[in-house]
Amino acid sequence: MVMSIRMTPPLPLIFLLIVHGGSSTEWNVKYSPSHICALKNSSVTMSCTYTYPAGHQIKNVFWTKTTDKRDDEEFPDLSVDPEYSQRLQYLGDNQQNCTVRLSHVTKEDERMYYFRFITDKNGKWIGKIGVRLSVTDLQLESPERVTEGDSVRLTCRSSCKLTDTPTFIWYRNSQRLTEKTIEKLILDPVRREDAGRYRCAVHGHTLTSPDINLNVTYPPRNVSVSINGSAEIVSGDSVGLMCISDSNPPALNFSWFEENQSSAVGSGQSFSAVQSGRFYCEAHNPHGAQRSDAVTVTVKGPPVLFYISIGVVCGAAVFITKGIIWGIRRMKERKAKQQNPSRHQDDKRKACDVDLNQPVYENATAFQINKCEPELDSSVYENLPKNKRKP
Repeated sequence: MVMSIRMTPPLPLIFLLIVHGGSSTEWNVKYSPSHICALKNSSVTMSCTYTYPAGHQIKNVFWTKTTDKRDDEEFPDLSVDPEYSQRLQYLGDNQQNCTVRLSHVTKEDERMYYFRFITDKNGKWIGKIGVRLSVTDLQLESPERVTEGDSVRLTCRSSCKLTDTPTFIWYRNSQRLTEKTIEKLILDPVRREDAGRYRCAVHGHTLTSPDINLNVTYPPRNVSVSINGSAEIVSGDSVGLMCISDSNPPALNFSWFEENQSSAVGSGQSFSAVQSGRFYCEAHNPHGAQRSDAVTVTVKGPPVLFYISIGVVCGAAVFITKGIIWGIRRMKERKAKQQNPSRHQDDKRKACDVDLNQPVYENATAFQINKCEPELDSSVYENLPKNKRKP
């Protein structure tokens, strides 16, 4: 049987080791973390701790942005730098904590930062490892072409990995999408209703990404025929039909068909129907096509009342024209009589001096013969006795 014997050091040696370990404090500065990625216009906290040998008292502490200097100079203190003095806040103390906060960071603030402390015994130390600060904005990445039914991924990207685990906020058309809180927004499948302006942000920060427009293309949908006026027309007229569709990009090619016919009867977004039938259209874009329901066009002959109206109008026009001509003729005759009454009497006597017993006048009517009798009411016969006048 083999026995193992472990020697225990004497107690005075243990005591010496403990005392020695407790007094081994060194000049040192530790940064946690050593690299910070922050959003533009946000506030950054650079945490650190520092140690120094016992017996020293801290006289001065500050942060600087360089480790290079001449021997007879001191490192520049950021708290008196005009670019930092209003934005820098020291959160540490004069013992071990050297944390500092820098607000409203910009791209110009990207650099290394270092902590410097000085003791009462002229002990000086700078933590040369430093903290690297990176400042980023947000950019939204999306595919250039999206078709309805595809799987689409939008990514809220920064130029560096944000130090704090961020909670992302997504917006579509300025409305918050509360169910999306990670840096990737997946639309699977994407729908036409998903089209719009998107942007992203990080919870607790005012910075947002620039808007991008998600354009979702899709084939024609909801194709219909619009009728301009009435679908019932008379022979010789036409009715205008318009093909309406919802598509992206808009449909540019349209075809018109009559039911039960295989070949198209027209093209273009509008069509004029001149005969009875059931007509429908097809709308086309690069992603597909769709046809509409058919509409009925009825062509009727002109009504009887139409012809009667035309006859009445034409008859009235003829009657009025004849009346005007007759009136003009009568006015001319009266005017001629007034201007030359003796000539009128001479012409009448010549006409009555003929022998009415001749055979050529046997067809003359009594009315025409009576016209040759003297007009006893004329002023020529006014002195004759009344009994000599013809009754």
